[in-house]
Amino acid sequence: MNDVRTTGTFKVPAQKLWGRLWIFVRPHRGKLVGVVVLNAVAAVADVFSFTLLIPFLNALFNKPDIIPQGFIGNLLNASIGMLLVPSDQMASLRNVILVVLVAVAVKNVLIWLSGQIGVQLQEYVVRDLRDRVYAHLLRLPLPWFTRNKVGQIISRVLNDTNNAKAVVTELITRSMWSTAQVVATVVMMFVVSWQLSLAALVVAPLTIGALQPVLRKLRKGYRRLGNDQGEITSLVQEVVSGVRLIKSYGAEPREEARFVTRNAAFARGYVRIGRLSLLSGPVTETLGTFTAVAILWFGAHLVLVDKSLDSSELIVFLIWVMRLLQPLKQLSQVQPAAQQSLASAERLFEILDSPAETALDRGTVTAPQFQHTVAFEDVTFAYDEGAEALRTVSFTARKGEIIALVGASGAGKSTLVDLIPRFVEPTRGRITLDGVDLRDIKLDALRALTGIVSQDTVLFNDSVRANVAFGRPSASQAQLDAAATAANALGFIHALPKGWETNLGERGTRLSGGQRQRLAIARALLSDPPILILDEATSALDAESERLVQEAIDRLLEGRTVFVIAHRLSTIQHANRILVLDHGRVTEEGTHDELLTRGGAYARLHALQFDRRSEASMSDDEATVALLAVE
Repeated sequence: MNDVRTTGTFKVPAQKLWGRLWIFVRPHRGKLVGVVVLNAVAAVADVFSFTLLIPFLNALFNKPDIIPQGFIGNLLNASIGMLLVPSDQMASLRNVILVVLVAVAVKNVLIWLSGQIGVQLQEYVVRDLRDRVYAHLLRLPLPWFTRNKVGQIISRVLNDTNNAKAVVTELITRSMWSTAQVVATVVMMFVVSWQLSLAALVVAPLTIGALQPVLRKLRKGYRRLGNDQGEITSLVQEVVSGVRLIKSYGAEPREEARFVTRNAAFARGYVRIGRLSLLSGPVTETLGTFTAVAILWFGAHLVLVDKSLDSSELIVFLIWVMRLLQPLKQLSQVQPAAQQSLASAERLFEILDSPAETALDRGTVTAPQFQHTVAFEDVTFAYDEGAEALRTVSFTARKGEIIALVGASGAGKSTLVDLIPRFVEPTRGRITLDGVDLRDIKLDALRALTGIVSQDTVLFNDSVRANVAFGRPSASQAQLDAAATAANALGFIHALPKGWETNLGERGTRLSGGQRQRLAIARALLSDPPILILDEATSALDAESERLVQEAIDRLLEGRTVFVIAHRLSTIQHANRILVLDHGRVTEEGTHDELLTRGGAYARLHALQFDRRSEASMSDDEATVALLAVE
């Protein structure tokens, strides 16, 4: 287990992975001890039941001494000596058989109990691992999610945690029993004949040495398969989410071909892995059989020539050797099976090793008060080195003001508002709240001051009540009703089959677009944040829905400092200030009337939306920018 795998730019030793997985086993070590003890006692009972064949065979062969001399004889005398009747061989045989049956029954009861505890152990370990990964996932910064596909994330949370279970299954439940069998059997083999035992144990180092190259390839292959499975999951997620678009363009054959290609590659990978994995059993069994034949020849020499071994002891020894092959075979398969778990563990620990927002948060202010201004001071932000989304942006938003952001797609509007709740942080410059750098305010305290209403409304597969009270779970019914009334939502909520308790389905698909947006506004009203980020939510609605949503928005804006990403210029004419962004820079700033008077980019955008006759006077580049801004 000294192989390593490369994860990103770091090498992860297998021993370290085992150690980190042990952290999740440790809280359940009581169950682990129970499995070990039960398996050990069961193995002793198993070996003892075959040791009883020695007096059975001696009695069957009509030997004068049913029990041999030495340690084995003393053990048998102490355990079943009173049951053996030298003068009555049939009675002795009957008694030995009864003891064998009792020993086998005890062994199987103990194995069953061990299996029950082992199942609990493995499931609780996987439960804890999945809980830890999911909890950490929720606390990762927003850019992490933009760098990783949804399907890959789902695959890691569900598939990789389940694959990691094989470590516990193989090492705790199955390999513990196999190890106990091997240890107990080897001890008795050495008691009977140390010469034969040494010959028999040659198979162990041969097996381990022969399997090492296979193990290294298996781990690499299983990690690659985990990534391939994540790609398939991502593809299915994309297709299910975009099935309307696929059908509208008749793209079913193309999407089917994409899936078939990736699925075929995934299947080929599993075939290669299966070919390698299946080598361990035949290699172990072949080497074991050669060893058994050699022992048979050597043992016959000890019985017939040296007279140092009794024939009944040789027979029992050979039975032990053959019985040893199965647990050795199982132990040889533990490592190949564990490679898949280790590959999955690497992918899981990549998530757990990604720094959470709380780990990166250096804020100390726990109860900030917004009294005066939010100020951007020469703020620059780059997602990647050299690719700046914002460049030296400076402006001040006073309490109660509405700041509208206008610009072409990719101008930096969304990036700017993401900086306010610290979804991302400035590369250079700073943002202050009443003079305090936002980075000095603890994340949870800062985000308690901000609310977001997006055009892409997010609703969960839960009740109306749970969705509206998402940011304030302790809200009373009166508070919920007041927020819903202000959002023009209470009427349709009461009309739903179960009112507030109606389940909305996945992403709220049982509601119309206008209804979903009004619920989102009700959620923001209930949270009552002093700073609001609004991605204009009326651009894709019919006239009546737009009127109801706009009325709700107007109530939502009252008394708050609002940053509006504007798609329809008609909705921001009363904004206190309008910022026009172009390639990450603020190129114009002023009120609606001031910007129209200047006759710059904002005036041309306004003319495009409200006076189509002005399009003829615009250059191709200006028209393109304007059209992108309207989208």
